[in-house]
Amino acid sequence: MRALFSFLTVLFTLAFFVTGVVYLIARTFGQIAWNPDSKMFRRMLDNLRSRLHPVSAGLVSWDAEMLGLLSLNRVNEKKRGWFTPFSSGQITTIYQEPVVAYVTQEMGKMRVTLARTSGLEFIFRRKGKETEIWLNNQPFGIFADGALLAPGKGSRLLARLERKPGEPQFPLLLGNTAPVSLSNPERASSPNPRALTLLRELNAEEETVALALALEQITR
Repeated sequence: MRALFSFLTVLFTLAFFVTGVVYLIARTFGQIAWNPDSKMFRRMLDNLRSRLHPVSAGLVSWDAEMLGLLSLNRVNEKKRGWFTPFSSGQITTIYQEPVVAYVTQEMGKMRVTLARTSGLEFIFRRKGKETEIWLNNQPFGIFADGALLAPGKGSRLLARLERKPGEPQFPLLLGNTAPVSLSNPERASSPNPRALTLLRELNAEEETVALALALEQITR
C-alpha cells in the first residue's frame, strides 16, 4: 500500500511538473506569436493568408453598392475543432453573393482574423475588449469601448459605435452625426439581415470605417 502511495505521489508530481512546463512554453510562444513586430507573428499572417486564398475563390467584386447590401449571413463556414485553432467562411450580400472571405486563428483568449474583399484586406487582432485593425497591412485604428482611434500619437477619433444591449441597431457616429447604423447580430430576425443601414451617402474614408467596424462585429 505504501509503495502504491509513493508511486501515485511521484506520478502526480511528474504530471504537475509537465503541465507547468507546457503552460510556460505556451505562454512564451503566445507572447512571441502575438507581437506584431515579431517574425513569428508575420509567419502567422503568411499562414493565414495561405489558408484564406482558397476561401477567397469566387468572391464577387466589391463595388460602391456592396456596403449597403452587405448582410450578416456567413456561408461555407468551417469551425475550429479540437486539433485546429482555425475557423473560416464567407460573408454574403442580401442577395446571397459571397463578397468577403475570412479566416481566424485563436490562441487562448487572443485571436487574429483576416478578412478580405476583392480589393481590401483587413487584419483584426483581438486582445480582450481591444481590437487592433490593419488595412492592407498598414495600421488603421484601435477599437475599444466603442471608440475607433487612429494610430499614432494624436489618436484622432475616427468613429464611435453606440452599442446598447438589446437594441436592434447601433448608431455609428462619424464626426457629429450618425450616418450609419450597424445591425445587432443578436437581434437579427429576417433571413437576410443587412449588416448596416446607410442614412446618407458616405465618402471613401467613412465607407472604410463603416466596413471595418461591420466586419469586426460580424467575424467575432
